[in-house]
Amino acid sequence: MSFGVPLGIAGVGLIGGSIALRAKRRGIAVVGLDRDPVAAALADSAAPSLEELASRCRTLVLALPIDETLQAIEALRARTFPQLELVLDVASVKVPVMQRASAWALFAGTHPIAGAERGGAAHAREDLFSGRVWTYVPRDAARDAAVCAFIETMGSRPFAIDAEQHDRALALTSHLPQLISTALGSMLEESGVRAELGGPGLASTLRLAGSPWGLWETILRANAPAIGEAAREFAGRLAALTEELAAGELPCTASSFESANRAYEKFARETQ
Repeated sequence: MSFGVPLGIAGVGLIGGSIALRAKRRGIAVVGLDRDPVAAALADSAAPSLEELASRCRTLVLALPIDETLQAIEALRARTFPQLELVLDVASVKVPVMQRASAWALFAGTHPIAGAERGGAAHAREDLFSGRVWTYVPRDAARDAAVCAFIETMGSRPFAIDAEQHDRALALTSHLPQLISTALGSMLEESGVRAELGGPGLASTLRLAGSPWGLWETILRANAPAIGEAAREFAGRLAALTEELAAGELPCTASSFESANRAYEKFARETQ
């Protein structure tokens, strides 16, 4: 292990709580900060403020919504914490975070490709990150080595990626799927179709529809340009398939199924 401990976690929800559980299992002392005392109790001890948390740890994880992450970066980078060696975030949008922290030598932008449709400390799991890719934005060799050590301690595989590339990729692999599942769920709710008529395929497609608006509002705002681009392309493809279906000629639809089958096999293989 080559990152400093104790480990501080601001925001002990699904991601922060899972980090706390994994770290404690590895014998790492954890200091937590969360408005919910039940969530904060997942850590070994609790700090009353962000500044106090930063003064009590050597590695600090900002596991907060994006807007709060940006505020925390602004508040912390203006102060000196002599023992603090590394600060990293876990937000699913990286461009605004890296822009805000561009001049802060201690900071590393990261994002675990793991999560669940339900947030909060009650859903935290020690194995949430096991075997998963955990992205980070590379900056310099020493800081990157510490970040990779942290990621590997969480049971994940470090994956270096540029912030802009990350946000474009996540718009397609995470943010757009959320919107599609939400739109379908909303359509079903308004249709009055009985739930008994939906099978396992519908259940898997609707899984993300269980995600709350409060979890997604800041993500959608922060990555709106990339999400908009992906959504427009998706809408165009869906419109083309719809027109072909109406015309009764389906060669492009068959081709899309074949392409989708290959994507399914690829992503199923890579995410096992």
